[in-house]
Amino acid sequence: MLDKIDKIWVGLITGLVIPIICFFSYWQIKYSQLSFPDGFIRYLRAGEMFQEVVIACIVVNLIVFYLLLNKKAYDISKGIMYSTFAYVGLVLYISLL
Repeated sequence: MLDKIDKIWVGLITGLVIPIICFFSYWQIKYSQLSFPDGFIRYLRAGEMFQEVVIACIVVNLIVFYLLLNKKAYDISKGIMYSTFAYVGLVLYISLL
């Protein structure tokens, strides 16, 4: 089944979407009383937790990468790693601000 969708672009899109869903879910579960995204991001930055939350969302990407690697879906795994590197660059950029 994975042979049909084993493409790098599928992994790229998946790897870009998973951390966003994880970030939204974290807000929904823990801080739904804050407005999204302005109030939530402002709260995280004030408490200096923004970087840690983004890193936690990226770790979910690595878990999906590992699971797909075990299923021998190598091209999807490559795409997820490329998007993970992009998010790591974003975290470095945010931490330098």
